[in-house]
Amino acid sequence: MTMNREEIKKAVADTVVSFARSEAEAAIKSIDLDDVQKLVEAQMKNLTDPLEAEIQTTTSWWVKIRNRLYITLMQQAVKAIVADVKQKIA
Repeated sequence: MTMNREEIKKAVADTVVSFARSEAEAAIKSIDLDDVQKLVEAQMKNLTDPLEAEIQTTTSWWVKIRNRLYITLMQQAVKAIVADVKQKIA
């Protein structure tokens, strides 16, 4: 059986896509999500440090409570997102 030009292109494309998919899956599975969580938490300090500083310097209980709530919500969001990603790529 002889393949025409379009069949050859499709076969090559299918092979390349299959290879790329398997490489991407291997790369994703090799990611240590605990390291990702630590990296995100470290970056999150850029958001939480000013809130913590305001908690320490203000006399307003409303600001203290609000900022503590923001910090807690951000921490929980990071944990939930990482857990969801772990579940989806496992």
